Amino acid sequence: MKKKKKKLKKTGLLVILLIIIFIILITFIIIKVSTNPKKNIRHFNIHLSNYSSSMLEVSKYNDYIQTTDEISIYDKNLNEVGKVNKNIKLELDNYYSFNNKLYFKIKNLDYYIEPSNIESIESFEKDNRYKKYVPFNQNVVTKDKTTFYNSYGYVYQINTGINSPLIIKDTDKYYVEYNNELFYVNKNKASLVNHTNSNTKTRTNIRTFTYHAIYKPGETCKNSAVCHPYKQFDEHMKYLADNNYLTLTMEELELFLDKKINVPTKTVVITLDDGNLAKNAIEILDKYKINATYFIITGRYDSYKLETQYVDYESHTDNLHNNYKCPGGNQGGQLLCEKEDVILADLKLSQEKLGGSKYLSYPFFDYNDRAIKLLKKAGFRLAFIGQSTTDGYSTFTTDRYKLRRKTIFPTDSLEKFKSYLK
Repeated sequence: MKKKKKKLKKTGLLVILLIIIFIILITFIIIKVSTNPKKNIRHFNIHLSNYSSSMLEVSKYNDYIQTTDEISIYDKNLNEVGKVNKNIKLELDNYYSFNNKLYFKIKNLDYYIEPSNIESIESFEKDNRYKKYVPFNQNVVTKDKTTFYNSYGYVYQINTGINSPLIIKDTDKYYVEYNNELFYVNKNKASLVNHTNSNTKTRTNIRTFTYHAIYKPGETCKNSAVCHPYKQFDEHMKYLADNNYLTLTMEELELFLDKKINVPTKTVVITLDDGNLAKNAIEILDKYKINATYFIITGRYDSYKLETQYVDYESHTDNLHNNYKCPGGNQGGQLLCEKEDVILADLKLSQEKLGGSKYLSYPFFDYNDRAIKLLKKAGFRLAFIGQSTTDGYSTFTTDRYKLRRKTIFPTDSLEKFKSYLK
């Protein structure tokens, strides 16, 4: 009898212990959810009977998720109103329970998703560079249904039309902002209407600057005519950053020249040639978040292997940066008279090393019609000469294989550089 009582007592204590553990667990989950970084979290219609299970489900996810398969999106009445493709990153806002079923709200949208075919991820940054462009004074209009795409495929499909500012006007695509990201809709599924989106003045020409080697005190730089003191380049780039200049990539320059984007008046293009002492320039460009293009002699320098967010590497040939090899030109650059098969092989090798370069600067600014023909054959889309008679400006009508650049000299002070920014 005593043994039986002891056994019952142990069982009772075990039950009490399990109840205590359960209460602690539920309390922990509730505290965890209530201290979740989500702001203004609200719970609608969460019944007492399913409160714990809802909290357990919510606790699996943070504010950022990625779809693992195509999922449906719903409006407030739980009508299916579209789809989100797989492998799409989303930021969540609130969570709700409708009819004992849990839903998450997509941040910035009045749409909801179920907690299935999603997984938690770390926070992510959206590319908002497009916000620096000036929208066209036209809106993109769709009817009934809209599909938003990025370079990988469709992202959102919604069963409603849009009326949104046109940001990029491509050949067969219209780019618009949706949920704080840049997407395109197919041109044949949309139309344009005039609409005043901006009164900001935009550029009708663009100035490209050329620098060369950036050297620090104590470092050797052979050609003083193209060797820039570290301090000079730092001052120039700091001024651009402090005054909110937009510095275009080559792709953006091409879009501008094709009238596919509008850019503000405070816009320039920064380029550097050759590739020696490249690390010094990259330190400064990264510090001030200035976009620039490095035209690299790939046969001499492996600077293009330096990883940086703000520098794109393009071709300055692989091993044809040799002067006084041909008659004519500024310095008799080798592109002027070398055999065609040698030039093509060199260009292809340079492109291969750079992962597919489409932009080139002529060594010593030397070019001729034959060189241009070979560049086109190799697949280059833009090429740069010197400043010519335009003082470094290119316009919408400038030959794409004769784009201008203004050379910055080591003696150009900050005040002189400022005078070039007009």
